[in-house]
Amino acid sequence: MLWLWACSALAQSAYILSPGDEVSITVFGEPDLSMSIKLNESGDLNFPLLGTLSARGMSVTDLENTITRELTGTYLIDPDVRVSVAEYRQVYISGEVNSPGGYDYQPGLTLDKAISLAGGYSEIASKERVTLTRVINGASQQFSMRPTDAVLPGDIISIAEYLQIFVNGEVQRPGNYPYQAGLTLEKTIALAGGFTGRASKRRIKISRDIDGQQQTGKIKMRDPVYPGDTITVPEGFF
Repeated sequence: MLWLWACSALAQSAYILSPGDEVSITVFGEPDLSMSIKLNESGDLNFPLLGTLSARGMSVTDLENTITRELTGTYLIDPDVRVSVAEYRQVYISGEVNSPGGYDYQPGLTLDKAISLAGGYSEIASKERVTLTRVINGASQQFSMRPTDAVLPGDIISIAEYLQIFVNGEVQRPGNYPYQAGLTLEKTIALAGGFTGRASKRRIKISRDIDGQQQTGKIKMRDPVYPGDTITVPEGFF
C-alpha cells in the first residue's frame, strides 16, 4: 500500500540514491574534494582520488560512509565527509494533463501538487483513474493514487482519459457522459435528461466494441451499459 511508503518529507540520510540524483559531497578542509556530482545512467559517480563509485541503491549515509572509508589512511588521516542530496531525480507525469513531462522533485510533493506542476488536468482526464509506477527494492510496482498521496523522486504518474458513454437521438440532452459503475440503459437515459416526446422507447439501439469489432443490437431499459457504448434513441412513428 502507498501509505507504507509515503511520507511528507524524505529523510535525507535514508534516501536511496538512483540514476539522475545529484549529490553534494563535502570533505571538510579539502576544497578540491568538495563538489556536486550527478549520478549517471548506471548510478555511478566519478570522485577524485577514488575513481568510479557505484552509488545506485545506496542510502545517502551509505555513500557518506563509503567515501569516508576509502579516503581514510591512504589519502587522509581522519576525513570528515558529509553527503546530501543537491537535486532529486525527476517525477514524470504522462497522460491527461496539460503539460506532460518530467518535473523536478520537491520534498513534500503530493499528487495534487504534481498535477499542478503539469498544468492541471486536461478536459478529458479521469481523476479516479490515476496510476503511480514506483520502483521498490528493484521491482516496478503500480498503485492507484489519491490526491493527498505522497510522490517520491523517480515516480511515474499516469492520468487516464475518463470513461465515456455516448447518447444520441431522441433524448433531451444528447452527448457524452462519464461512465459510472452499475450503469444501465434506464440510468443512462436519465443522465441525458430523459426521452423527448418523439422517442421510440422500444427501438433503442446500442453500438459496442466486441473483440475489436463494432456491433450493434437492441437494448432493454435494465440492461447494463459499458464504457465506450453508443446509445441511439430513434424517433417513433406516430
